[in-house]
Amino acid sequence: MTALPSGTVTFLFTDIEGSTKLMQQLGDKYIQAQVDHHAILRKAFQSRKGAELRTEGDSFFCVFQSALDACGAAADAQRGFATHKWPEGGAIRVRIGLHTGEAPLVGNEYIGLDVHHAARVAASAHGGQVVISESTRALVEESLPADLKLKDLGVHRLKDLARSERLYQLVGDGLADTFPALRTLDSTPNNLPTQLTSFVGREADVVEATRLLGGTRLLTLTGPGGIGKTRLSLQVAADVVQMFPDGVYFVPLSAVTDPDLIPSVIAQSIGLSVSGNQRPIDVLLEHLRGKRLLLVLDNFEQLMPDGAPVVSGILRDSADVKAIVSSRAVLHVYGEQELPVQPLRVPDVKALPSLAALSQYEGVKL
Repeated sequence: MTALPSGTVTFLFTDIEGSTKLMQQLGDKYIQAQVDHHAILRKAFQSRKGAELRTEGDSFFCVFQSALDACGAAADAQRGFATHKWPEGGAIRVRIGLHTGEAPLVGNEYIGLDVHHAARVAASAHGGQVVISESTRALVEESLPADLKLKDLGVHRLKDLARSERLYQLVGDGLADTFPALRTLDSTPNNLPTQLTSFVGREADVVEATRLLGGTRLLTLTGPGGIGKTRLSLQVAADVVQMFPDGVYFVPLSAVTDPDLIPSVIAQSIGLSVSGNQRPIDVLLEHLRGKRLLLVLDNFEQLMPDGAPVVSGILRDSADVKAIVSSRAVLHVYGEQELPVQPLRVPDVKALPSLAALSQYEGVKL
């Protein structure tokens, strides 16, 4: 492996767009297509002094000492993909994201929020597109070669639920220019609250929650107060916004003790107006009818047991609506899937491992 840079570095993440569908279309040919994909990326990275940190399935994670080299590698890779002869009907399109920051290097692994942010920048892109953050733009804008320039994509809120930031697209000779709107939170109606910290340490829980949500309409995250159910539910909701084009809505219920008020609070969270002669439940159900929408019902335990039939009734009458509930106990309704939320792993203070081993504990990462 190339010696890993330290200090201010630029992280580059890639991912194949629609890889599962491609595998189905290409069958056995996908193996060679993936080999070619890897070769194109590695050639681009190595020629620009990039260090490959991790490869997981169809995704690469690399680091560069120079932000300019990272941009050059991204452009080289996209040009390579565009000109490569792929199997008929199976062209590989790769999304690439770049972000510059400082992350502690522990052993052969970078840790810190900048790594996670870089991954979110990449996740906002479409296949064939290179998206870069404001911090990367600041370092390269005045020194890009003549065949590359930056397109301002406006201010966006990434799926890490942090504050909005301006993003840019790398454009130039041999690079596609026109893409749909970025895959950010702004692409779907939502009221997900801004978080002061990035989501770290529960990546496996997010994967499992997303999997469960794909097969159920009611997912309940259970665990004692303060364990992280709310933050997990928000991150899962942010990650799946593209699945719910009609909206993803956070419904805080900690101050509600009367189950009869649940429809009213949900309607208010969605932004619905209820006149004096209307029942909130009627207004809510009329709005939800035929919509693909996700409700995130937070702090539900004090509404049990009478609140459970209210939720099951809403889901029964709204066929394309799903709900994530955070509660200290399950609702005990038909079709409910439970995901118990466990404490983050922390090392034994009586036998602390090495610094590199410490970085593997979720509680330490946080």
